[in-house]
Amino acid sequence: MALDLMREFLNEAYEQLDILEHLFLELEKKDSRTIDAIFRVAHTLKGSAACVGLKDIAEFAHKMETLLDSIRKGEVVISESVCNLLLQAGDVLRSLVRGVEEGVGSCIPSVFSSIAKELESASLGNLIAPQKGEKNSESKKVLIRVTLDEASDMRGARAFVILKRLEEIGELKFSKPTENELLSGRVLPTVITAVMEGNIDEPHLYECIEGYPDVKGVDVGYIVEVREDNWSKYREYGYTLQAQGKRVVLDFAPGVLKLDNGSLRLLGDAMRQGWILYSVDDLTYKVLSRITLKKLL
Repeated sequence: MALDLMREFLNEAYEQLDILEHLFLELEKKDSRTIDAIFRVAHTLKGSAACVGLKDIAEFAHKMETLLDSIRKGEVVISESVCNLLLQAGDVLRSLVRGVEEGVGSCIPSVFSSIAKELESASLGNLIAPQKGEKNSESKKVLIRVTLDEASDMRGARAFVILKRLEEIGELKFSKPTENELLSGRVLPTVITAVMEGNIDEPHLYECIEGYPDVKGVDVGYIVEVREDNWSKYREYGYTLQAQGKRVVLDFAPGVLKLDNGSLRLLGDAMRQGWILYSVDDLTYKVLSRITLKKLL
């Protein structure tokens, strides 16, 4: 009987978490009905977890429920920081539920305590602001490629959550697909490509993104911005990054790529080094794809 009750809880929990992810896509519209629906999901998870003795899940869902109730009462205003916090809280809940299913119910996500404290603080109107990458002498620009499980029906919601998480880690300069495309439901991606800038901690970046469900792989490359026709000088910078163990990405600005013999030799050398050739400009990207005879990203 106890096992049947736990299985019933898990089935209901996953169903509620899937509903939660769909609701998160509507969160930034600040619709009171969406807040009410998210509140009901948190309340349901809290009650169900308490019934089967899952204290960590019940208490965490309660903290989330308290914040949502404060929003409903007008005591807390929906902001980008609040939205991002709720997105993270949803992923913590999913990790906790998955731990129960896999028989490691005592396995708590590394961000559990920090997110729980932020939920408490936000409920009082004192949201702890996430530390974004600061632009300083160590500021860097990176290209991130996240591969999602193509068997998952939640890829659109997952991609949206990941982009929001990246915005907290650094400054998101470009993404494909965009957040608006994901919100519209026009795309169901298997790959997310993003360009970020800031004082980015690469191990922390991997830790944050690889922990999400449906993520099959994460690749990070360090961008060398090619902004002049005679771009051989950029190769030296690429060698420096490579010597540091970094994966190098040559990012070509529109109109920079000239297909003369010198440039083709340099491109060939870059490919032999395993560097990624990239551009956010569609035409330049297509030319680079033809040169390498493959889709670059």
